[in-house]
Amino acid sequence: MALEVVLSNMSHPSSQLRAALHAVGCKLNQYENQVWAQAFRALGYQIVPFDSEADVYVLNTCAVTSRTDRECRRLARSARRRNPQALIVLTGCYVDVDSEALVEAGLADLLLPRAEKPLLVARVDARIRGTGVSPSALPLLEEFTGHTRAFLKVQEGCAGGCTYCVIPRARGPESSVPSQLVIEQARLLARRHPELVLIGTHLGRYGRDLPGETTLAGLVERLTALPELGRLRLSSLEPLEVTPELIALLAAGKLCRHLHLPLQSGCDSVLARMNRPYDTAAYAELLAELERRVPGVCLGADVMVGFPGETETEFAQTLAFLERVPLAHLHVFTYSPRPGTAAAQMPGQLAGHLKKERNHVLRALAERKRQAFAATQVGKRLQVVLETHAATGEVYGLSDNYLEVALDGAVGGRCLTLAEITRAEGDRLHGRLVPADLPGAM
Repeated sequence: MALEVVLSNMSHPSSQLRAALHAVGCKLNQYENQVWAQAFRALGYQIVPFDSEADVYVLNTCAVTSRTDRECRRLARSARRRNPQALIVLTGCYVDVDSEALVEAGLADLLLPRAEKPLLVARVDARIRGTGVSPSALPLLEEFTGHTRAFLKVQEGCAGGCTYCVIPRARGPESSVPSQLVIEQARLLARRHPELVLIGTHLGRYGRDLPGETTLAGLVERLTALPELGRLRLSSLEPLEVTPELIALLAAGKLCRHLHLPLQSGCDSVLARMNRPYDTAAYAELLAELERRVPGVCLGADVMVGFPGETETEFAQTLAFLERVPLAHLHVFTYSPRPGTAAAQMPGQLAGHLKKERNHVLRALAERKRQAFAATQVGKRLQVVLETHAATGEVYGLSDNYLEVALDGAVGGRCLTLAEITRAEGDRLHGRLVPADLPGAM
């Protein structure tokens, strides 16, 4: 049931209603905001930036770290200051994990937990207009507004048991989107977007909750057969869920040569305390197989520093492991105790200054590895999607193996093309366009 706090008494204004939406955290939140924005537009709302004045503010929250908690609270307070009469709506993982704290802080007029997300637009519109709730099925997303590449949600929920993580509690049980619905949504988005990115909380477990459904590899095979699809990318994938079938699809050029494989630690004893289902040997073997089978593949990982009890020796093992494996991208983040998790109760919680120092060490390594990988691509021809920097208007390319390419003389955007790489500056490539006739060109 939604939690409502009556902090304002709004009447239906004569001018067009304005809705502002903001997502903190993951790609799933961004996808949900796009769906809601489309539904608001269909009801006649104008979608405005979150930092402007609006009649309703929708904040899709994140609870993965204490830092994201603080950011969500800051954004909610800023919306209230911007328009004290506006309807402030909070949803997302923070609401599902700690709604009591949000109620006590008086940060929102309406808190919507996970089960009521499909009703969000209907409930907001009813509240603002003073009418009854008239829920209706949300239509397929027609466009990922403001983006060249579109996210495509195929799965939600996680049954994992990582000792540091609140996401299973926040996102709920595993739930896959039926494959035929995924295909229909992909066809619609592919009309406007040359690249689609498959997203999910636990993407590798796609289909396991639906009797008779396909696997992730089977879904990818169907999607890449669509004539209107330019290219397909996978988001984060658990290491043990990279199957031989997926590797074969990567090797055959059916997928972008890019995988993000959460590692969390390069030390087996830390991985055991985290309850991660693999060891460093298995992880290193997977990377070696991918590098061998898929030349030019970009491999990335999440790495956590400062997990409870992490000794200098254990951190040194992580550092040494990361230095020797072929990871091109590292997302380094600092452990943050999450209420209700096993790790929050573990002994050996590290001091903040120590965690910060270790974070800086790994970030420096991450920068060196990004630059080293970029240098290997000089002289090659890479398939790129043309995108435009929002701030500068510069047109650049994003390669299939996840490198940014500055392009001489590039204009326009939203198309697939080839770029010949002439040099690397840091982790950014420079190149020139090569005439090509690729699917997804617009």
